[in-house]
Amino acid sequence: MKLVLIGGGSVGRANTKYETKEIDEEIVRLTDKKEPNFLFIGLADDFADSYYKVIKDIYKNLGCITGKITNKTLTHMEVVQEKISKADIIYIGGGNTKKLVNVIKETKMDKMLRCALEKGSVLSGISAGAIACCKCGLSDVEIISKISNNYVVVDGLGFLDFMFVPHFSSDPKKKEDLNKVLGNYSKTKVMCLDDCTALKIVDKKIEIIKSDPSKNVFYVNDGKFLKIEKEMEI
Repeated sequence: MKLVLIGGGSVGRANTKYETKEIDEEIVRLTDKKEPNFLFIGLADDFADSYYKVIKDIYKNLGCITGKITNKTLTHMEVVQEKISKADIIYIGGGNTKKLVNVIKETKMDKMLRCALEKGSVLSGISAGAIACCKCGLSDVEIISKISNNYVVVDGLGFLDFMFVPHFSSDPKKKEDLNKVLGNYSKTKVMCLDDCTALKIVDKKIEIIKSDPSKNVFYVNDGKFLKIEKEMEI
């Protein structure tokens, strides 16, 4: 089992600074291949084509053969199946977490992704894409949908028994809203990641990757936020 779950950070869209270089390099290194097949899943974002254009350039420069799955691809599920089965890296982009998880479940892509993970593909996700790989996560879905001003827990696909909290230090309210729900998840590992950090999970070992050394990763234990410096066991 190989996963890389990214807390956030700009990939260089809309002329922003590219912030996840070291994380992307590690994702490619994990394949142990000179020319891995990279597959971008852009189902959480309304601008998947422009998102893919930026990601494609990053991973082509890292030696990958690139491809994508967007909403248009879903009209041909046999193509989706083939792309996932051939991928060495599957990268799930950010956006609306509920939309992403619902589409993946409705199309039964979750079973395809689990098979890919079991056969050794590197499954990676950023923000909503990382939450989707876990049991659940703290999401801004109600904020971006203008339903409320609160971060809320949303279900993921359950490949890992984690609650994943991306962009952790970007808004103090995130910690406040998380503390309100922690009592309901006492048996679930809660991982809080700043932008420019990621969990690299190989079998039962977690290592921390940072593209900005000043950023942090926290593990919540008995209501306390414990900083993870390098690694821990699942």
